[in-house]
Amino acid sequence: MRNWLYNQTVILSGASSGIGKELVKRLVCVYGAKVIGIARNEEKLLALKNELGERAASFSYHTFDVTDKTAWQDLRKTLEMENVRPILLINNAGVFPPLNRVAALSDAAFLKTLETNFLSVVHAVEVISPILLGTDKSKPAIVNVCSSAALCTLAGTAAYSASKSALKAYSEALQLEEKGKKYVGIVYPGTTATELFRADQNVQGSAMQKIAMSAEKMAKKIAKRILKRKKRSVIGFDAKLMSFAARLMPKTGPAIICKVMKSSKSKAFTDVFDYHK
Repeated sequence: MRNWLYNQTVILSGASSGIGKELVKRLVCVYGAKVIGIARNEEKLLALKNELGERAASFSYHTFDVTDKTAWQDLRKTLEMENVRPILLINNAGVFPPLNRVAALSDAAFLKTLETNFLSVVHAVEVISPILLGTDKSKPAIVNVCSSAALCTLAGTAAYSASKSALKAYSEALQLEEKGKKYVGIVYPGTTATELFRADQNVQGSAMQKIAMSAEKMAKKIAKRILKRKKRSVIGFDAKLMSFAARLMPKTGPAIICKVMKSSKSKAFTDVFDYHK
C-alpha cells in the first residue's frame, strides 16, 4: 500500500477535538503528512500542536467558523500567496444536537446543524477544490465525513440526520462528477465517543455510550481507508447494522430500530420517547 500522503499537505476541518484531533495525530505522526487544521478554538489547536512534539512543525492551523464562506476564501488566498497546494481536503467538522423530538427543535438549532454539517462542506469544496494538486502517486482528493445517520434515520435525530443525508447526496453527486479527476471518499462513522457526543448528559452511562467507538480507533480506521482511496466506508458495528437494516428493509428497518430504542428505556432517549405510554 503506497503512502501517497507522505510529505503532502492536507486541510482538515474540525481539527481541535474528537475524530479530527486524532486524525491530525495519525496523519502527521504515522503517514508523514503536513496538516493544516481548521477549528474555532485556538487554545485546543495550540495544545494539539504541543502534543505532536518533534512533529509539531508539520501542523499549522487557521481559526475560523467553517460556515463562513469568506473565511474559506481568505484561507485560499493565503495558501496561494504561500504557494501551498494541498493534495487532500477532509471535511470533518460537525455538530451533534441533543437527541430530541422534531416538535422541540428550534429554527435556530436546525439552521445551525444544517449550516455546520452540510453547507460548510459545500463552501469548502467550492473554494478549495480548484487548488488541490495531485502527484504522480495520487489524484487530488476530497473526503467528506458523513454519518451512519445518513444511512438509517433514527428517532430524535431529525436535524442531524437531515444535514448528514444532504451531505451524503451531495458527496455522491460529487463522486460522479469528479470521476477520473479526483478521488472523492465518503465516510459513515457509527457512534463515536467525541466531545459532541459526551456533551449530551442523557447519553452518559447509556447503551449508546457503551457501543461508542473511541475517537482514536475511529480515526485510525478512517485514515487507513483514505490511504486505500475507499469511496465508501461504513465504520462501526452500529453503523453496519443500520446500513444493513435500511438497505434490506427500507420501510421496517428504521421502525424496528426505533422500537428497540424505546424498549431499552435508556435515559439517552428520555426527550425522544414518552416512557409512560
